[in-house]
Amino acid sequence: MITDFGRDIRYGLRTMLRNRLFTLVAVVTLAVGIGANAVVFSLVDRILLRALPFPEPDRLVRLLQAYPENGLDRWGLSPANFAAYRDQNRSFEALAAFSASGATLTGEGRPEYLQAARVTADFFKVFGVSPTLGRTFLPGEDAAGKNGICVLSHSFWQRRFGSDPQIVGKSLLLNDTPTEVVGVMPPDFKYPGPEIEVWAPLALNPQAFHPFLLTGVARLKPGTSPESAAADTTAILRNAAQENPEMVSRKSPPPPGAGLKTQLVPLKTAIVGDIQQPLVILQIAVALVLLIACANVANLLLSRATRRTQEIALRLALGATSSRIIRQLITESLLLATVGAVAGVAFAAWCLSALGGLSVEGVPRIDESGLSWGVLAFTAAVTIGTGVLFGLMPAVRAYWMGVKRGLGEGQKSSAGISNRRMNSALVAVQLAVSLMLLIGAGLMLKSFQQLLTVDPGFEAGKVLTMVLPVSSKKYASPGQSLNFFKSLLEEARALPGVRGAAAASNVPFSGRNVSDGHVVEGQEPPQGDAPQAQIKVVSPGYFQALGMQLQRGRDFQNSDVEDAPLVAIVDATLANQYWPNGDAIGKRIRTLDPEWYTIVGVVSPVKDSSLSADMRPHIYFPFEQLFFAYGQGAQRRMFLVVNTDSPDAVVPLLRQRIQGLDPDVPMHAVSTMSDLVARRLNTQRLISFLLTAFAAMALLLAAIGTYGVMSVFVSSRSPEFAIRLALGAQPRNLLLSVLRQGVLLAAVGVALGLLGSWALTRAIASQLFGVSTTDPLIFTATPAALVLVAILACYLPARRAARTDPSSVLRSQ
Repeated sequence: MITDFGRDIRYGLRTMLRNRLFTLVAVVTLAVGIGANAVVFSLVDRILLRALPFPEPDRLVRLLQAYPENGLDRWGLSPANFAAYRDQNRSFEALAAFSASGATLTGEGRPEYLQAARVTADFFKVFGVSPTLGRTFLPGEDAAGKNGICVLSHSFWQRRFGSDPQIVGKSLLLNDTPTEVVGVMPPDFKYPGPEIEVWAPLALNPQAFHPFLLTGVARLKPGTSPESAAADTTAILRNAAQENPEMVSRKSPPPPGAGLKTQLVPLKTAIVGDIQQPLVILQIAVALVLLIACANVANLLLSRATRRTQEIALRLALGATSSRIIRQLITESLLLATVGAVAGVAFAAWCLSALGGLSVEGVPRIDESGLSWGVLAFTAAVTIGTGVLFGLMPAVRAYWMGVKRGLGEGQKSSAGISNRRMNSALVAVQLAVSLMLLIGAGLMLKSFQQLLTVDPGFEAGKVLTMVLPVSSKKYASPGQSLNFFKSLLEEARALPGVRGAAAASNVPFSGRNVSDGHVVEGQEPPQGDAPQAQIKVVSPGYFQALGMQLQRGRDFQNSDVEDAPLVAIVDATLANQYWPNGDAIGKRIRTLDPEWYTIVGVVSPVKDSSLSADMRPHIYFPFEQLFFAYGQGAQRRMFLVVNTDSPDAVVPLLRQRIQGLDPDVPMHAVSTMSDLVARRLNTQRLISFLLTAFAAMALLLAAIGTYGVMSVFVSSRSPEFAIRLALGAQPRNLLLSVLRQGVLLAAVGVALGLLGSWALTRAIASQLFGVSTTDPLIFTATPAALVLVAILACYLPARRAARTDPSSVLRSQ
């Protein structure tokens, strides 16, 4: 048996080498289908299937609070909440809290602002990961006065310190505070995000009821389910709220803690987010591309089977069994699939290397994708499956055609007709699947274009932004940091080409939006039911610098200082909600803090985090009043907003001015507003690009398949065409006859494809924006384009039929 199998392989290899053109076309076709599947599956494997790189990752959960009945589905923990969970829970083996932060590194070279995570002492214990160098935090090192230490990320250690093995024990100047490096984490530890460069202990006051900015992460005890842990921690939260109402969010309605619950989410689910459905759609799309590739190769094998009938008839006459013949032909198919898979893996490796350094917001772990053993195993399974899929039917057909050839030539005509019908059916399926992918890609592209046309409410291309963190020691009082930013604004406004400059606590699409409940005087909501609004603290000139319109009232002025009456500006979304008659000016509003602010202006609304979401209400406060209202150290990290036609030219000038004011202030996250918006569209852009590429592959393969079938059709009917031409038929009539056959195939494919598209568009409906799942333009233009491509694919064979030389064809017959 093994000897026979070896003979089959050697014979198959000789057959492939004898038919180099056939082999090349089949291998390239399979390489495209298998390679595309390997690329997408590597993303699915890493993002959806592969476990997180921690011991027993299924026991890791994330903790937040929720009050679903009041529409508050997620907010953070306060220090007091976390302390209650930590001290009273019966469900966790380890529990920690963290918050995103930042740290300015000075003292060596250019100052640099680092993305940091402030974590409690058990943070690394939760994940069970040991450092590459040194150690992590010990119990008690998150206490005030004992937390002058840090742990570095592997990438930051390599980038800034050149992988210095002696880094442990060295002191860094973080936020003007000497901080000892105690460890370096391994390369694959990147929680809570790949941007984190340093972890520092978070000193918490367990009596602090605000703010609600912490996120909890825990490792469940063995045998404890997330559901039972959620019930345990929810009871803790409600009991604590009964004892001290301030411990829960001020958004919580009375009685204290009623309806509150702890939200436990598996850590992997929390990391993956909303990318699961787009990846599943892509996996289905590439599977359809592979199906088209298989149909193409099956057509090639069916065509070759017609030419091998004499060989098979001879082998049958010499005593070969049916199973031996079919096994030989399937072995040849598997060989083709294997060579195609090798080429496909090389193609996939090239594509994945391009993704290696890519970081796409909303697509976690994409930079870790690669040809793992799991991906190679999947590719091997796909190779075997495709080899059998496209090889079985042609093998059986080749065997029966050989039997008929052996029984008599009279069966040849009927066998040829049957073979053409099977070829045509495969092409119709190819065209149908191509239409499904083209319609899906068309809808996604149109949806993406609709997003690009959305007006965010500001001048995206002409606005430069950056984050400027100042030292807490050098600027110990609010007045000192305020004076720095006021001086910088004067310098920035004096630069050539700058039309306006302002400072702000956050800007749209920066990912640092802050929301709070608000109350309008005279329209107070039920206690604990304050609606949310986006809060921004801005300097005078912010709206002009960002390119927003002041619709009514006035802008903030230099006179809006600490001792002046408290004022605020709202956007039109909030103003129309409470004062549809447009009389917001002079009304009073506050957040959940007790101070009332008089509304002095109404500005145009803006998108703040998503182009597809509705505009949320905004409240703006003057930064000179809020600097002092929030007390010492409240506004030490501000955005600088500069309106200019030449952002690239202004950056070095701004750096000079900032260095002149304070050489220890780094310029961080320098970007235009258009770049910030574009980053939020990276996921849609990537999915649209890949889906369009796969649809283009499918269309190309379908066109090649149509061309191949029509070529076989013309070749098999060449004697008929020769006779018809000899009897006086016009070449134009023969050309139209072949084209009609191609149009008929396209029509069948379009009909089947439209039925399949109806189901496919329902699956991608949630990914669309501003586009109907039955968009008339897409559903008319795409089938028309497919029919045109099919006609073009048929044209060359049709022209060859019209130019048939009757004498040479009849002589050869």
